[in-house]
Amino acid sequence: MPMLTLGVRVSGVVVVSMVTSLAGHPSANPVRLASPPLLVLNIHLTTTDGLPVSSRGVLIGEAQSIWERGHVSLKWLRDKSDAGGDPVLRVLVVARPVTTPEHTPWTVAELVKPEGFNAVAIASTTGARRILDESRWAQMMPPTALYDYRLGIVLGRAVAHEIGHYLLRTSTHAKEGLMRARIDAREFADPRSDRFHLDQAAEAHLASLAATGTLSIETVPGFSYSH
Repeated sequence: MPMLTLGVRVSGVVVVSMVTSLAGHPSANPVRLASPPLLVLNIHLTTTDGLPVSSRGVLIGEAQSIWERGHVSLKWLRDKSDAGGDPVLRVLVVARPVTTPEHTPWTVAELVKPEGFNAVAIASTTGARRILDESRWAQMMPPTALYDYRLGIVLGRAVAHEIGHYLLRTSTHAKEGLMRARIDAREFADPRSDRFHLDQAAEAHLASLAATGTLSIETVPGFSYSH
């Protein structure tokens, strides 16, 4: 039975197993640095016509909520020109499966940076729907508003993970939290899960950037998880 795997091309999200329990739990009171100002990351989101409007809104809200706890405010642009020259991460939500070198039918999202072009985060509604199917949530609900809500949750968390690879400039993964490499598919689709927080090491790294008041992806040193 399958489990969600988050990897990179720069980065990809794949389901490979579902029932394995994940060891460890997030701290009930994680250590946080004194509140630095929020950094702002410009996001230009384009979604497939087949994505319900409500799912799109949940996607945005879930990603926003996750990253505000990591000292980053996501600014969702109507047009890339609204960024005023500041860096913009393009996010594409497409119906087709995402293809990566380690592609399986369960691939959900990836972060790619073609040579000479800006990075793009790509999420697949096909992959997200497969997570709902494999996690059994789809069989416990009618294919209406509740299904659309959980679809937005899955896509929002997948996009938030890829934003993490972009902001941290890393292809490595954490042992816990948002940047884990493997996540139980049922947990991934469960809006009650509180394990999609940014881990303390990455949060401290971004807090130090926030203290400088800059978010220059090209000039800030990359981050790497030690294992």
